[in-house]
Amino acid sequence: MMLEKLRACWGFTPTVERNVALVEGFLKGKRFADLAQEHGLSTSRVRQIIERADRLVGGGILTEAKPSKASPRTEFMVDYPYVWNLAEMHRLGSVTPHHFFTELERAGSLERLVDKMKRLPSRARTTRELARLVWLKEKGESPWPAMKRSSIAIVQPGYPVDHPDRGLQCQLALESALQQLVERAGESGWTEDEIDCALLELARVRFKGQQPNGALFDREGTS
Repeated sequence: MMLEKLRACWGFTPTVERNVALVEGFLKGKRFADLAQEHGLSTSRVRQIIERADRLVGGGILTEAKPSKASPRTEFMVDYPYVWNLAEMHRLGSVTPHHFFTELERAGSLERLVDKMKRLPSRARTTRELARLVWLKEKGESPWPAMKRSSIAIVQPGYPVDHPDRGLQCQLALESALQQLVERAGESGWTEDEIDCALLELARVRFKGQQPNGALFDREGTS
């Protein structure tokens, strides 16, 4: 049961099976050094993973087992282990399950969470959609209509390529699409600073990639 809890808690983590194997090996009496050598990790890293596992399940691995210390969030992850796959299948993002379990922990039960979201429909769209999908799987019915997938439309250019106002028109065409993209990123759990930095970096990389080597050198050299 403890190992299943850990699998549920680590969810999307690509190293979940390795981490569970470390805990299982430790419970069977293997030392940190032995586990480190077996899995190609440092001893300190093995200790960190096992200490984190101990906290997640409320003890019983390194410290005395105290079930009351285990977070309700952990119990919910065990009750709904398929949430991660649902989010991935419906392209809701890897952050959405974390938000879902946070909301579920606050509500105390799936029923209360769904009732809360019915009364407050302005919750994050992707978290709300994941709650709907979980309810649908558990109860066989949808508590509200499925989330509409917004399609980002770009207005076609109205000027020929050599027109002096074509660049400005392109900016105006992309402005609303960019705003939609930013909003969708925010709904998925990214902060405004993270979104802004990501967009700037992507624009910089795209711009540099399209410049001839000489032009890029001249621009950087004169800056």
